[in-house]
Amino acid sequence: MDVITVYQPDNALAGTRIRRASSASRPIAFQNDLSIESEQRIMPVLRSFPVFFLFLAFFSVSSVPLIQNRYGHHRLADISLPSESSGESALRLFAIPDLAMGSMASQAAPALPSSFTAVSYQNYKVRNGDTVSGIMGRFGLRNIGTILSVNGIDNARRIRSGQTLRIPSMDGILHTVSRGESLHSIASRHSLGITAILDANDLETEVLVPNQKLFIPGGSLSTMDLRRAMGELFVYPITGRLTSPYGSRKDPFTGARTFHTGIDLAAPTGTRVKTTLDGKVAVTGYSPVYGNYVIVTHDSGYQSLYAHLSSIAVKRGQSLTQGAILGRVGNTGYSTGSHLHFSVYRNGKTIDPHSVLK
Repeated sequence: MDVITVYQPDNALAGTRIRRASSASRPIAFQNDLSIESEQRIMPVLRSFPVFFLFLAFFSVSSVPLIQNRYGHHRLADISLPSESSGESALRLFAIPDLAMGSMASQAAPALPSSFTAVSYQNYKVRNGDTVSGIMGRFGLRNIGTILSVNGIDNARRIRSGQTLRIPSMDGILHTVSRGESLHSIASRHSLGITAILDANDLETEVLVPNQKLFIPGGSLSTMDLRRAMGELFVYPITGRLTSPYGSRKDPFTGARTFHTGIDLAAPTGTRVKTTLDGKVAVTGYSPVYGNYVIVTHDSGYQSLYAHLSSIAVKRGQSLTQGAILGRVGNTGYSTGSHLHFSVYRNGKTIDPHSVLK
């Protein structure tokens, strides 16, 4: 192959040569001497890139902060509390893992019995460690409201060892007849035929009397009644004037439209703040946004935040009952005056507190 030396402009790469093919049909190829040396230097680096990226991925995962609780389980950060419109960094918190009961605010759709025979009952004595849901499963029931309703249980978390429960032979609820009610109106309300209620209660007549107890086969408690019985209705942490609701609002400092992640309740500094629901203190601390704050973890994936406190009366890991004092109202952090900012989280996301407050 003949080599022809070509004179190049000053800004051309040094050492460039043009190779003339021995056959006219073959194209002229350009080769740069420096490119060969560069390739020899770069290729080992490129070959090491997969190893580098594997190391980087491992380091990233292994460096994610973890928290170990007293039960020996590890959890990544459970919730991220967004900053209000102050522009401060989001407050990231590590919450104590949810308690084992899980959400009890939902009921499995009860299966209506194939034939409506009269309901029968058997007694069961509660033992240590029993839960309503566990007892329900033991007797083949699908609707947790069945045991709650039949036994008049208004707080499922407080059944006690030695207590005797009546267990019906089918899913359903008890209904107390009110003055003026008819069998037809009751059956219609529960999408049942009159015969179904007559058969389940072994009645021969449709005549009802006030305060009579009727078993409604396949019936379910209302969502509100169930949540009340499962202890999922929150109480107001303070008595105060609502100054800012949950949702979109105009920021009191900037005037911009922002999303308010809780409700603001105005009250004098020093007003005692109550725990909204039984739970355990997950975090206490100070943030430029929320000031002095407390987060409490409850059953069923709920958490509650109390912010702008003047003082904190609890510590992390402390168990609290509904109504226990956890701090006092203040004006700390990003605040326009003495008030309590109250947020409720469900599975790490904010919800309107009014949807669970009673």
